[in-house]
Amino acid sequence: MKIILMHNNTPSQMMGIIIVTKGGKVIAVDGGTRGDATEFKRLVTENGGSIELWLLTHPHHDHHDTLIELSQNKDASIKVGKVCYSPTPENFVTTDDVSTLEEIKQINAVMANPFYNTIVVNKGDIFQVDNVTVEVLRAVNPDMIPATINDLSVVYRITEKKDDGTEFSLIILGDLYVYGGRELLELYKDNPEKLKADAVQMAHHGQSGVELSVYEAIGAKYTFWPTPDWLWTNTPGGWEPGTGPWQTPVVRKWIENMNAEFITVMEENAVFDTDSIDTFG
Repeated sequence: MKIILMHNNTPSQMMGIIIVTKGGKVIAVDGGTRGDATEFKRLVTENGGSIELWLLTHPHHDHHDTLIELSQNKDASIKVGKVCYSPTPENFVTTDDVSTLEEIKQINAVMANPFYNTIVVNKGDIFQVDNVTVEVLRAVNPDMIPATINDLSVVYRITEKKDDGTEFSLIILGDLYVYGGRELLELYKDNPEKLKADAVQMAHHGQSGVELSVYEAIGAKYTFWPTPDWLWTNTPGGWEPGTGPWQTPVVRKWIENMNAEFITVMEENAVFDTDSIDTFG
C-alpha cells in the first residue's frame, strides 16, 4: 500500500493521511485545516476520487476542518463510503482553555446532519478494505476524568496483508496525550503484541503527546511526523532554533535512541510505499 503523509498548506500544524491499497482503494485519516482541503481533494481525486473509509481521530480544527469544509460546501466530487468517529461524551470536562470547546461544537454540528455517511466506532471494531484491515484499538472513554481534548483521540491499527504472507502495520495515535497514552497501555497490558507495529504516527505532531513508554510498547521501525518545520526545529517566528516551548527535540531524541526512521513532511508530502521496505512479518 501507499501511505501519503500531507505537508501543511498553511502555517498551522495539521494532520492528513491518504492510504491507497494495492487494489486502488483509499482510506483517509483526518485531513487538516480548511486551508488543506484543496490539496486533500487533489490527492483523493488523483487516486480515484472515492474514499472507502475516512477515519477521524479527535475534534481539533487542524485535523477535522477539511471534513467540515467539504461537508458544509456540499462537495459531492469526493465520494465517501463511511466517516468513522468517536463522539465526545456529553459530560466531558476539558483541562484545556474553554475556548477549545468551540471546536467540539463545530464537528458535532456537522455530525448532527452529516453530508457523508457516518458511523460511531467502538474499541474492537474492524473494517476491511481490500487487503487492508482497520481495527479500532481505543475509542473515547465515556468515563474519562477531566482531560485535554487531545485525549479524545481514537487509536487505529491499519494492517496490510501482503502477497508474500507478511504484514505491514501502522498505528494512528492522532493527538493522544499522557492520560490517553496510559489508558492505551492499560487496555493491552495482557496483550502487548496488539500494540506492536512496523510504523507509528507521532502523537500530537511529535511533541507533548504520549510518553516514551507508548513508543517503546509499539516498537516501530518507521515514524510518521505530521510536523511543520517550525515545530520540528522548535523555532517560533524570529527566535533562535531550539528556543521555543515545544518538546519536539526531546521526542526526536527518543526516536533516535530507538533507531527508528523519520518520515517527515517539512517541505512536501511524503509518499511511503510498503512494498519497498522491510516488515516484522
